[in-house]
Amino acid sequence: MKFKLLVLALLLISLATPPLQAQEVNLTDGCVGEFSEDIDYFPHKAEIVDAVRFSVQYFNHYKVLSVSDAFDGAPEFSYVLVQCGAPLPPAEDFPAGAQFIDVPTGNLITLSTTQLPALSQLDLLDHLIGVDSGFYISAPEVTDMIAAGDVAEVGFGAEINIERVLELEPDLVFSYGYNPATDAHPVLLEAGVFTAMDASWRELSPLGRAEWLKFSALFYNQEARANEIYADIAADYEALKTLAADLSEAERPKVLINAFLGYADAWFIPGDDTYVGQLIDDAGGELLLAEEGSATSAGMSFEAVYESGLDADIWLVETFGVYAGADLLALDNRFGDFTAYQLGNIWNNNRDENANGGNNYYESGVANPHLVLADLLAIFHPDLLPGHDFAFYHRLAVE
Repeated sequence: MKFKLLVLALLLISLATPPLQAQEVNLTDGCVGEFSEDIDYFPHKAEIVDAVRFSVQYFNHYKVLSVSDAFDGAPEFSYVLVQCGAPLPPAEDFPAGAQFIDVPTGNLITLSTTQLPALSQLDLLDHLIGVDSGFYISAPEVTDMIAAGDVAEVGFGAEINIERVLELEPDLVFSYGYNPATDAHPVLLEAGVFTAMDASWRELSPLGRAEWLKFSALFYNQEARANEIYADIAADYEALKTLAADLSEAERPKVLINAFLGYADAWFIPGDDTYVGQLIDDAGGELLLAEEGSATSAGMSFEAVYESGLDADIWLVETFGVYAGADLLALDNRFGDFTAYQLGNIWNNNRDENANGGNNYYESGVANPHLVLADLLAIFHPDLLPGHDFAFYHRLAVE
């Protein structure tokens, strides 16, 4: 009899207590009301496809974001993103130096122009309160915010104005690294500011760099939107790549890139496994002088490039301050000897440039490699994209 009463009591309790409801979407605004460790608070998860410098592991109420190879000799950086309203997991479960932050997080400072397009794509610009400098920013919505005093400028590298940063009280700063002795992130961390390392520039593939959109999204629980946006970018890129995939070697124009830089005493040629090398290959071009299998650029003498690149079909100048053929000749009149110059087949990627020389190719171009690829495909094979409206490149006038 007692056993039957116990069973009946348990049944009544179970009927009185509603079952836990699985969460259908990530919380992008606000915190958990009544926390339960049995609920998965991130039903929409980032699916990392092409990027290799960051990864994420999901647990019910927190996610662990890892960034590797942010700069030469960099340690792995770990960030524990905890659903707001949920308890912090034990710090001892994570590597020393791991940083903890509630998500969706709040106000943000960015220290690179390449970090801005993702905020625009994800409709997160209302969280932006600071940038390193507005001088080179192309996005008009951001420059307007700076002009209106809604976004502050905090400076560069180790000389960052840490007092101004602390006054702004950001929840998050997106930084990057080259050398800890001159970078901003050690200064920010020492001041107790949550700082996340952006290693997108270390990605070799164009799609890998673009996928860092999802890195930004993780801090705001915007994985669903980021997955959708990135899938569209990748699909467009692959469709364009397919147009040039079956071209024969004879149909692929020989492409010369960059120009001799007097201050560096070198002409830098990227390897064929670099970001630029992959773009040119995917667009159906043959990058001259590129070292096979190399993921770095090699500095070459003017004479070496002159000898091997003189007869290039197309020349992508990719040089600051060059808007016409005359600008090239002003740098070195030997540039006029190149076949591409004589044919008027020289191009630069500064079609969309602000008054200070800020080049949108290095801002939104990084986030939208399909637009860069379309430009290159139209340059190399205009018959494949007739009537193309160029986003970043323009042909230089030659007298």
